[in-house]
Amino acid sequence: MGEQTVSVRLIVAVVLVAGWFATPVEADTFDRPAAVVGSKIILESELQAQMQILALQNQIDLSKPARKAELREEVLRQMIDDRLILTEAEKDTLISVTPEEIEQALSEHIENLRAQFGTAEQFEAELAKEGLTFGELRRRFRADTGNQLLKQKLISRKVGTVSITNGEVKEFFTLYADSLPPLPASVKLAHILIPITIDSSRILAARERLTEIHAQIEAGADFAEMARQYSDDPTAEQGGELGWFGPGDLVSEFENAAQRLQPGQLSGVVRTMYGFHLIEIEEKRGDRYRTRHILLQLSPDAADTAAAMRLADSVRNEILAGADFCELVVRHTGDNDSRKNCGELGWYPVEQMYPEFKAALAAVDTGGYSAPTISEFGVHILHILDRKEGRDYTLADDWDAIKEMARREKTGRVVAAWIADIREETYIDIKQY
Repeated sequence: MGEQTVSVRLIVAVVLVAGWFATPVEADTFDRPAAVVGSKIILESELQAQMQILALQNQIDLSKPARKAELREEVLRQMIDDRLILTEAEKDTLISVTPEEIEQALSEHIENLRAQFGTAEQFEAELAKEGLTFGELRRRFRADTGNQLLKQKLISRKVGTVSITNGEVKEFFTLYADSLPPLPASVKLAHILIPITIDSSRILAARERLTEIHAQIEAGADFAEMARQYSDDPTAEQGGELGWFGPGDLVSEFENAAQRLQPGQLSGVVRTMYGFHLIEIEEKRGDRYRTRHILLQLSPDAADTAAAMRLADSVRNEILAGADFCELVVRHTGDNDSRKNCGELGWYPVEQMYPEFKAALAAVDTGGYSAPTISEFGVHILHILDRKEGRDYTLADDWDAIKEMARREKTGRVVAAWIADIREETYIDIKQY
């Protein structure tokens, strides 16, 4: 609900996230060492790849030499720390990660990154600006996810014994009270989310159209030419060519269909979150495959949005007429996470909310309901459960929050001292070219 912000810094509290991006780019350039850390080498290709992803995340303009140099220095410093921690983690026989943990962490991180750009189409457009595809991004993340989890577990063990006394909480507040940002005005929200669904007749028409294209290809039509004519994907100009992929690189429905095919074979109609696909495998090498596709996209149109708005209006009228909000949540919401809790979403700073939500709630009193409001997720009926006015922190009212801030600050100092000790014991050579 609130606008998501991403810090360029790679250490937030005690969790190092630098390792997400440490996989070498698949290129024959930038292959010289950027630094040597003990027995580990940080390649220039790794550094450039990490900078590229961070530029994507934080919308940093790398065409500005000074900003690029600043980011490079910071990223390299954190990558060195990352290698130091990984070396320590590899020595520790008491920690390990499972394939299931890797898959969950990978999926969550990809989704968090995608969410910053709204729709899947916007995300892919941003990736394209950086010369990346979704599969390439996932492959880079996958290669280092296990290492990242291993390092996080080591750090958690290292700082797990850090405790904070009441005196340290008071000392922290005395030192930092003037610099703590005030608590913002916030609202506690619940909602009913009406998904904007695609009319079934349009879904059927798209499937039938792709079935016709499939029949034409089976009858001898050229796949690449049909892709150029009919595919909605940006790869249409290249005859639907996607390139090489391996396990976990693509959405599961596409991957499952592709893996069953042999070179030269054509799939049936495959549906994914993007629409309907025809898939052809051009070449296989072990568990990797080169593929192309034809995509007919499925996305809501104005009529679909209008239908969702009519339903939302009807549901809101039921609420205003006295219907039970929780019962309507169970019956109508498309948000499975909040359904079990009567649509409750939690507390959100007013100034950090999506503009459409902020505008919709401006004239709504506590206990009231907004008019149907459209977002990228669908149509919302927002319910204000409670409000808090903005104010400064106080020890009396915010002891737990201040204690947590003090604990994090102390933990950060512990981690920094630990890494400094490891640096002193490790050979580090930063290359200058």
